[in-house]
Amino acid sequence: MRAGRVGAMLQEARAVPRVTVGELVTFVASRYPAPMPVTRALELAGIAELAGRRVDRLSGGQVQRVRFAVALAGDPSLLVLDEPTAALDVEARHAFWDSMRAYARRGHTVLFSTHYLEEADAHADRIVVIDRGRIVADGTGEELRRAAGGNLVCVDLAGRDPDFLDLLPGVRSVQVRGSRARLRTDDSDATVVALAALGAIHGLEVAPASLDDAFLSLTSHETKTETV
Repeated sequence: MRAGRVGAMLQEARAVPRVTVGELVTFVASRYPAPMPVTRALELAGIAELAGRRVDRLSGGQVQRVRFAVALAGDPSLLVLDEPTAALDVEARHAFWDSMRAYARRGHTVLFSTHYLEEADAHADRIVVIDRGRIVADGTGEELRRAAGGNLVCVDLAGRDPDFLDLLPGVRSVQVRGSRARLRTDDSDATVVALAALGAIHGLEVAPASLDDAFLSLTSHETKTETV
């Protein structure tokens, strides 16, 4: 940390009173042997226009971006971010990830934790899922979706008992909500063909699993068939 090789952005931290954004980032940068130019850090964080504003008079989203600029101050090779887009609006989130991609293209590594799985899917080259302190998956978003069951098949039960769904080819898990069944399957074509052979096609939908679906499957502690 002292050498500036690792920078960290915490999700929450108390704003420093009576100092401006520019003063704060300048002070932090001065603690490192080869800091990033302050103007560059402010630009990457999207707060160049806030340099003269007091930190304790900023909005929550603006303070979050100040934390980002502080994390960049040492020009770190590894940047560690904890829920980096919390409190940011949609436009600010897009700008933040544009900055992150530009920073990574310069040969840096960005490690971030997030509950916004769509952001992990869109921006992370590698995703690690941790459940109860144990790594349960490690790979790209596509690899995680395949590991959890690549596709979802949804169908109306039309009064039929759902027990037969577990036996269909490719099916890894079944969730029943009211009269509708949601099947996670490794082979959606085979699952649909088998459903058709049983005459059980009503309200059919087939879609790729999202990263949210994969996460729930990977961290689920339920039995194979779940009725809600």
